[in-house]
Amino acid sequence: MPTSPDLRTQLQAAAAHLHTGGEPAPELAEYVRKVMLPGGWKELRDTDTAGSDNSLPIPVAERYRSEILTAAEQQKVTITSVVNEGFEKYLAGEFKPRPRAKGAPQLRGRRTAGEKQVNLNVRPNAALHGQVRESGVLPVHVALDYLMFRFNVGPYAPGYVEPLLSGADRNPSMPRVIRDQIRDKAAELGHIVHQDMNEGFQKYLAGEYAPVAPEWPESADMAPLKVRPNNDLFDQVKVAARTKSPGLRPIQIGLAYVMDKYGIDPADAAE
Repeated sequence: MPTSPDLRTQLQAAAAHLHTGGEPAPELAEYVRKVMLPGGWKELRDTDTAGSDNSLPIPVAERYRSEILTAAEQQKVTITSVVNEGFEKYLAGEFKPRPRAKGAPQLRGRRTAGEKQVNLNVRPNAALHGQVRESGVLPVHVALDYLMFRFNVGPYAPGYVEPLLSGADRNPSMPRVIRDQIRDKAAELGHIVHQDMNEGFQKYLAGEYAPVAPEWPESADMAPLKVRPNNDLFDQVKVAARTKSPGLRPIQIGLAYVMDKYGIDPADAAE
């Protein structure tokens, strides 16, 4: 089934073709059939620029935008039509976006530090957009949450676990070559270093990880690695380490786990 945003143009071409009685054109007939399907009128409505506001930028994690666009293509729907559907369901009381914490960034919700943010641009129906805005909820929140809900992305994906909140800035010093390897591997995997540290803390507290703190050569060129592991976990590890791993600090335990997870050899620091 065609999903071109030029549906209105194609229907006009189909009408002209039928008017002149030209050769069979199954591709144009498909556009006519598309409008006749359930919800087809919504697809046509979404092409009406007179009923649309300017582009609505939706801030979203880059990986979520990719998943949304891929799912929309597979399901043969437009992003705009799904946003309008979300507005309608919200106004009808059939969908509620996730609550945003008071004082949290209004557009990004509980953004995870370090995750690249991009915009997903749509042109929603002006009347629907206005009604959502007048309800006291930001339309961008409804749009983003409904897109993720509709396509099972992010917080609405099966098995999703909400990331722990970021904690205070911590800047452990390590050989620059190791610091760069950690950054590169995290970027390659699409991970955030302090989230992997949190995972290591949880496994350490559960008795599933026995850390060995890396040792650095005295001649190593040292550099800081800024991380923000969860404060509560950090404090729990600090207490547990007093008996489980005397002499080890929480940041050493977290760093050891990250290096093990990423397959980074401490001996590389001597190179």
